[in-house]
Amino acid sequence: MTVRAPTPRATANATASTAATAPRTAAPARAAAASTALTAPPAGLGKGDSGAKVKQLQQGLVKLGYMTQAQMNSGAGSFGPQTEAAVKKFQTANKISATGYYGTQTAAALTKALKTTTPPPTEPGKFTKPAVISAPSPNSDSRNGADIDTIVLHHTGTNNGSGDLSWMRNPDSKVSAHYMLDRDGKIYQLVGDTKRAWHAGKGELHGVPTDVNARSIGIEIVNDGSGKTAFTEAQYKSLTQLVGYLKQEYDVPAKNIVGHKDVAVPKGRKDDPAANFDWSRLRKGIGG
Repeated sequence: MTVRAPTPRATANATASTAATAPRTAAPARAAAASTALTAPPAGLGKGDSGAKVKQLQQGLVKLGYMTQAQMNSGAGSFGPQTEAAVKKFQTANKISATGYYGTQTAAALTKALKTTTPPPTEPGKFTKPAVISAPSPNSDSRNGADIDTIVLHHTGTNNGSGDLSWMRNPDSKVSAHYMLDRDGKIYQLVGDTKRAWHAGKGELHGVPTDVNARSIGIEIVNDGSGKTAFTEAQYKSLTQLVGYLKQEYDVPAKNIVGHKDVAVPKGRKDDPAANFDWSRLRKGIGG
């Protein structure tokens, strides 16, 4: 689904009838990992600066999806135009004046963003449900006895998570999803798993017409869908944990973990998740 708040193209409604696992590690290994965790550098960096602190800033921006690895590699440790542009994007996303200067407010926001982590599975090959933030939406109804056997991934169509969340909680929108993953990796649950969320609209599964909403879990990922805006490291980590858990919990076949473009009819009606979404990374992370 493409949310596009506040004037979305609603893709589902209440009346649509055809609508990585990490091994458990020893304490010393965990301590070593913690000591090398990526952190934000001190404030006070701007265009023309260079050195280890600038490189640390760039690494943080790459991790959060505001800068590509290729952009960093072209000027690692040098605060040039690409780094300045990435800082401005981060500032805009965090409602900070987009000056391009890495000051106190920006450093605080980056520190907070980089602290967002997803707990690893408690056992090898096992996933626990990740932490979610409850944000109930009225836009749901009954599955009418249908079993959950499908997971559908979407992009929201914007990079504005708060706006997307607000729209899916608005009864006038007639759209929703079970979960929404924001740019910083936070997971919001809008509709309980047992309910039918309105995310897929008219669809089919593997060529067979079906009420996709009734049998699926819908996950919205905050991304503009342009194919140019990277899905963030935090989003991939949270999504792997969430999809891994849902796949395990509801015994969802790997072939039924799909994108909206795979189930929407007519074909070509939807294109999410965007072309730059790394399906191979997700499938490897959940074990198939």
